[in-house]
Amino acid sequence: MVGKQSNPFELNQANSPINPVELGDDSSQLMVPLEKTNPPRSLWSRTKSWRWLLVSISIFSVVGSIGAAALWLLTTPPPSADCQKISSLSTDMEQLYCTQEAARSGELPKLLAGMDTLNRWAPDHPLYREAQRLIAEWSQPVLTAARDRITQSDLTGAVELASRIPKTSPLYLEAQADITKWQRFWQKGEAIATAAKTAMKAQQWGITAEKIGLLREFTQDYWRYERTNALTQQLESEQRSRRYFAQAQEVAKPYQPEQLGAAIAVVSRMDTKTYAWADAQKMLSQWSETLLSLSYQNWVKGNLAQSMTLAKRVAPNPKLTQTAQDLIWLAQARSHSLGSRTTLKPTLPQLWNLTAAIATAELLQPASRYYPQAQANLKSWKAQIQDFTLLQLGWAVSSLPQPQALQLAIWQGQQITSDRPRRAQAQTLVAYWQQALLKSEDLPYLAYARKLADTRSIPALQAAIAQATVVQAGRPLHPEAQTLVAAWTGTIQTIQDQPTLDRAWALASQGNLNGAIQTAAGIAPNRSLYGQAQGAIASWQAEIRAAEIARIRAQEAALEPSRHSLKEPPEQPDERFPSPPEDLAPKDENAPINQPITPEHSDNAAPYQPYTPRRRSPSYPSPESAPPPPVELTPPPTEPAPPVYEPYEPAPPPVRW
Repeated sequence: MVGKQSNPFELNQANSPINPVELGDDSSQLMVPLEKTNPPRSLWSRTKSWRWLLVSISIFSVVGSIGAAALWLLTTPPPSADCQKISSLSTDMEQLYCTQEAARSGELPKLLAGMDTLNRWAPDHPLYREAQRLIAEWSQPVLTAARDRITQSDLTGAVELASRIPKTSPLYLEAQADITKWQRFWQKGEAIATAAKTAMKAQQWGITAEKIGLLREFTQDYWRYERTNALTQQLESEQRSRRYFAQAQEVAKPYQPEQLGAAIAVVSRMDTKTYAWADAQKMLSQWSETLLSLSYQNWVKGNLAQSMTLAKRVAPNPKLTQTAQDLIWLAQARSHSLGSRTTLKPTLPQLWNLTAAIATAELLQPASRYYPQAQANLKSWKAQIQDFTLLQLGWAVSSLPQPQALQLAIWQGQQITSDRPRRAQAQTLVAYWQQALLKSEDLPYLAYARKLADTRSIPALQAAIAQATVVQAGRPLHPEAQTLVAAWTGTIQTIQDQPTLDRAWALASQGNLNGAIQTAAGIAPNRSLYGQAQGAIASWQAEIRAAEIARIRAQEAALEPSRHSLKEPPEQPDERFPSPPEDLAPKDENAPINQPITPEHSDNAAPYQPYTPRRRSPSYPSPESAPPPPVELTPPPTEPAPPVYEPYEPAPPPVRW
């Protein structure tokens, strides 16, 4: 009611539950107040009804979904196993499935792997029957492959394949029988083949041919054809190799290097797979080692061409081919190194030769017997490269036209100490540069002296001599200076003595030979014109003797007018007047005896007039008053002309290493 406030206590009381004990058994006789028989439905009651409806719908939906899923699983086949990820933890069904899939390719390794996998299952295994069916199916291609192997002469492979067939397979006994048959035939064939090889090694060619004939009776193609042909070819090769070996032994009998090399070449034609080759190894090794020893000795002595020739003769020996090549490389390297010592001047070809020697020697491996020699030479050659660089730099600097450049080159060469391999060459170059430095210091003095001597006057020549004497003894230009001094001194003496010699020739041209002789004798022996003066004196003395002989003969002819009517005896030489020596007689028979020798004179001297003797009345002094013959003066030997001077270039001594 509106405006009436309800009592909560009354509401609770009216709505309180009714105790069934109080109500009794007859539920229809409830003692309920009339106004509370059909109470109105509350909000909570309506909400509860809807909740039960939703719960019921949800339960029906879940049950329906489970049923649908179960029906889908029953009607859909299971997914295939991933054989790429199969392992021992996979189910047997998955393993069986993957094994079948692998065997579908027909590949032999997969068939064997499948049989090994299925053979591990025991008879109580649920899949045992299916596994045995597959094993029996796969055994046939495995046995076929084994039989193919035996036809290919692969006994080991055939036995291995046939042995992989499990005992549970229907083909197991057949495979074992094949294995036994193969091994029995193989053992028999091997025994015959071994006997044939033994006879072949003993050079029993008849027995070998007999054994090969037995193999031709085998039913298997391998023994009947393949092994028989192989043994036949080996027999032919063995016989041919034996002939080569006998020929090589005959060739090597003189035991000279040429014959040993020819014997090695013959042996190298042998088949290395024959027994004859094995028998020839002792002699082949002996011949090769002899040649290698001779080759090494020639290498030590420096006969590099002979060393390489002997080593090349060992190269056909396959066991010592590399050793011979190492010795050839060692000789080639040393030959290159010798090419770096051809001249004193360090040049680029010498540097290239040293580099080539190092590169060739480095080809030898540590296992080579000549490796220590190569390493010892490499150490020296690498040190030479360093020294060579210093010397080449010094030579380049010394080419500059400055004394300071020569001093720097000398200092560069002195950096190479006594323990270096190029010490000798460095010392030689230092001496050469020192001489060049001294020459550069003395050249101005000689150049000035030559300039002074160009006027050809005595004061100028004396000044030139004084200038040239500045070059002291022991200096490289001292011989040249002394040569110039001697030449200029001779020129001065010629200028001084030429007038005296000219006066002598003038007297001789006037017929005063004795006066000419006395005048020319005034030239001292150590003077430059002394030789000419003595030559003129000798010619004048010869003229005097000839004139005296002619006078005596004319006197004798006048005293004996009747000598022409009598038989004249052979003319005897007069002992009082000996004939002139042959060297003073005129060369030309038609020339007059008294023809004078034309003297050498200076440009300022008067032109020479030939001597014409005056006709004088002969005087005949008595023998007592006759003057004695003039004393014959023997002319001194003619002094050789001074040598033509060439600039002094000290020859460098050979470089010794």
